[in-house]
Amino acid sequence: MRDGPDDAGKIVGVAANPGVLRAVEALSRAAARNSSVAEKLLVEGARQLLQARLKMARIAPPGLLRDSAWDMMLELFISGEEGGILYVKQLMLASGESSTAAMRRIDRLEEAGFLERFPDPLDRRRVIVRLKDRGRSAMLAMLEHVFEPAAAPAPVEGTPQDTG
Repeated sequence: MRDGPDDAGKIVGVAANPGVLRAVEALSRAAARNSSVAEKLLVEGARQLLQARLKMARIAPPGLLRDSAWDMMLELFISGEEGGILYVKQLMLASGESSTAAMRRIDRLEEAGFLERFPDPLDRRRVIVRLKDRGRSAMLAMLEHVFEPAAAPAPVEGTPQDTG
């Protein structure tokens, strides 16, 4: 709560620093999105997929079962839906690839119109990366497909059918 000019740098009694301001702004954007229950379930599904992929990467030889672009898209989707801020450096580390390979992957995803990069307005040395609308739509479509209920199997000939 701001009372006067002396309190202009405080938010609810806490001194505002760039990290706090970024977090509040990002969470506000996520809250304003007002995601549906189905979209929130897809975020949880994306989190589970990412955790499974990380577990597979620990079990198998390095790089054998990795698709760094998919891992990056999952990270970006989860972060964006939860109002987080993801920096290029974090995305590079999440990819599990060398810096050069990760940057090539990020370049390709940007060229395809799935993500965008821009300088952090509070620390110009850092670069923020997030999904564009096209990337978010692609992730929603893919995750809906992955998690759609399986269609009921067709009855096998010669088996009794429930006519209910």
